[in-house]
Parts: sequence; C-alpha cells; structure tokens
Amino acid sequence: MIVSHEHKFIFIKTRKTAGTSIEIGLSKYCGPRDVISPIGKDEELRGSLGFPGPQNTILPIYQYRKWDLWNLLKGGGFAHHFNHTPAKLMKKRLGGAVFDNYLKFCGVRNPWDMAVSLYNWEVFGPKKGIDSSTSFEEFLERRSDDLLTNSSIFMSEGEVLVDEFVKFESLESDLEIISEKIGLGKIELPRAKSGFNKEKRHYSLYYDDKGIDFIRGICKIEIEMFGYEFDDRRPA
Repeated sequence: MIVSHEHKFIFIKTRKTAGTSIEIGLSKYCGPRDVISPIGKDEELRGSLGFPGPQNTILPIYQYRKWDLWNLLKGGGFAHHFNHTPAKLMKKRLGGAVFDNYLKFCGVRNPWDMAVSLYNWEVFGPKKGIDSSTSFEEFLERRSDDLLTNSSIFMSEGEVLVDEFVKFESLESDLEIISEKIGLGKIELPRAKSGFNKEKRHYSLYYDDKGIDFIRGICKIEIEMFGYEFDDRRPA
C-alpha cells in the first residue's frame, strides 16, 4: 500500500490484482514523507529500478487505536502499515481529513480468475504455502472466504471506501485515468509475482460446477459491481 501526501492519493493493495507491480510503479513518484509498505523479495526489483523502498510504515502514537496500545504494552511491537491494510483501518489511522480528501484506489479482478491465481501462487510461489498435491477443489474448501474475495479490503459494512478501481483486465488504460487525476507521469509496470501458472491453463479449466457456484456466492459483491462472468472454456 502507498499513502502519497505529495500527490494526495492512497493506493489500497488487494490480493492477486497486480498490486505489487502497481505499487512498484507508483513508488517512483513518492517523496520522503510518503508511506510505502514492504513487498518482500520484490524489493530487489524495486531497488534495481532506482525507486524508493519501504518507508514511514511505523505509526506515530497519535494514530494508535486502543488495541495498538494494548499490543505495544504487552510487548507485541509498534503498530505499522502493512501490505494489504484494509481501507477501513486506513481511514481510522489516517483520520478523515486525509482519507476523505485523498484519491483512493485499488485493483480488482475476475474472482474466478483471481482464485486460480491465488492457488498457483500458494502451490508454486516462493513460500509454497500448500503442498503441490493439493487439488484446486481442496484449496477452495480450505481457504477462508476473506482470502478469496477482496471486497473486505475496499468495503466496510456495505460501504465502498475507495474512489476508483483499476481492473486487472484493463490495467494500463485504467492506470492512465488514475495517473491523469493525480498528476503523475506514465506509471511503469514491472512484472512482479508473475509466472506461477506453470500449466498455462485458462482459469475455467480448474473448475467443476460446485467450484463455480462457490466463488459466485463468496464474491457476489465483486461480480455484481463489475459485471464479471465465468468464461467457460471447459470441454463439453
């Protein structure tokens, strides 16, 4: 995630929506007061481009919530901004004066495609969060609903807390619109966290009918908001 006081925007980072690539591209325009969250191994890529890395992630005490203070007193460490900080928490920490007046945006993606991307990341990614013998059906059953939908990151109690969305399917053109609104130059997108779909199969080929309906239920908000459909390319 990024909070740019210099350009008055907040980038809320959602899961598997090219968020790391977008964050690296936005980092180019960040000043010394701006907040940039760490992105793990992809810091090497960001550094190679000469863009600033993680900074100002530790929260000042005046932004602490009661839980943050309790956690600090119990030895849990200082509160900090993190990679996928939800918009609701961001608003509490930054305050309405900043949050309401900055342009807030995040990425979205076809939920059926996103779930497959998350599965391949868990199986083939650097952390290998699940065993390669785990089927996609088993993955859907084991993963919590919150990890399979991004609506909890950009919404709270039915209210959308961001101003603009960047669709994964129209990434560059949507970013051009954002760039014009916040007065940036071209947002260059390096390929970060890509290439983990080793089989290169279309996402629909991972699904049975039960899985299709499962994602349709969990991700109802994104599907209805953005008109996403299941592009069925399974053999008859």
